[in-house]
Amino acid sequence: MTEQNETQEIESNTNESKVNEVIIVKKRTLINCEEFVSIQLKSSEGTIATLLKKAVSATQLRNLEEPDNKLGIQ
Repeated sequence: MTEQNETQEIESNTNESKVNEVIIVKKRTLINCEEFVSIQLKSSEGTIATLLKKAVSATQLRNLEEPDNKLGIQ
């Protein structure tokens, strides 16, 4: 490796370490179905607390308003 390549590699590693990441997987099990929501947020500017608030609000599952009679039928 040349000195320039080594410098670029170090800069890449430095930039990667500055990124905050939050991953949330939420599962809801009902009698006749399961619902999953998965959210992954990455930001080099936002704090973990900000990312966590955004991820939690994005995983809010809606309630089933009317039961779906087709669920569970094969």
